[in-house]
Amino acid sequence: MRVEIPVDLLTGGQGDENAELILRLIAFFREARHEWVISPRDVDTVHAFLERHVPVLAQIYLLLAQKASMAQVWAPHGGEAEVVRVAGETLAADLRDLERPAVLVVENAAYDWQMIEALARLLGCEDVVDAKDDSRLGVYNGGGKDGAIRHAVDQAGQFSRTKRVVLVIDSDSFHPADRNGNHEKAEAAAREGVSSHVLGLREMENYIPNRVLARQPKSTVGMSSMAKRLESLKKFSPDQRAHFDMKHGFKGKPQNRSDRKGRHSGRAETTYVIPSRHGDLYDEVAVQDLITLQEGFGTDLPGLFLKEVMRGGISERDLDGLGPGVKQELQSMFEKIRGVI
Repeated sequence: MRVEIPVDLLTGGQGDENAELILRLIAFFREARHEWVISPRDVDTVHAFLERHVPVLAQIYLLLAQKASMAQVWAPHGGEAEVVRVAGETLAADLRDLERPAVLVVENAAYDWQMIEALARLLGCEDVVDAKDDSRLGVYNGGGKDGAIRHAVDQAGQFSRTKRVVLVIDSDSFHPADRNGNHEKAEAAAREGVSSHVLGLREMENYIPNRVLARQPKSTVGMSSMAKRLESLKKFSPDQRAHFDMKHGFKGKPQNRSDRKGRHSGRAETTYVIPSRHGDLYDEVAVQDLITLQEGFGTDLPGLFLKEVMRGGISERDLDGLGPGVKQELQSMFEKIRGVI
């Protein structure tokens, strides 16, 4: 979090009364747990406060204040991100909020974090991964969307003033204009102080580049089948790929008969199923490509994605094939996560 300490808390009686809490807060900046927001004109006041209360540590903390003030002057995003502005009456509560780890709530902590870590490493957001490794960010398993939303709201209630909680859930959208209950539930959580991000694509797996999918199978037969599926997938438009069920394909999960548009080529074992909620999104796709993609790409994709990123086999450029605006959306998601750390 970006934190500002008003100078009136450092002077006179307030400075004496709040000294212990202020010093604990400054220690957060020294440990790089939080970022100090301070103007160069206030550094002398900080210096006087430190000389009065911690003469031994004064030079260390003064240097920290000077660096923070210069960073504030030169940072292009200086006034954009949320800042926690402490006050005398909120200082103790703010300190408790800032001591706690930030919270990221997802539907499935194991799979979703693998995806988020892989994307973070591709997009230069390793600081988010570092925050988790250093226990400054906790990742919580919601056990599905409804559980994730409930848990995020519960976690937000544990913070007094600054709700350091981010919720990331799938959109489950079937076409670009599909706005569903997931968006409404995320907005309800936001009204409770949760910073919510609903994915623009259908699910986490839709952000996996084709190059990762090509490296999935181990057997010769599997490689041949995967190559055919990839060729069919590459024929999709960005919107069609964005809302395709990457895990289950057009075979689909069990659904009501009324929610399906079944088509087949007239030959045995060539049936595929398109949920009616897709509308006409796939109407222009060749039947053979729909048949080829009926199996999807499986459920073990996040781990494979992270493995390929860690070994250097995938780069940020591979995300370009997912369509325009995808990288910007992911950067927005990471900014929300950074905003609570």
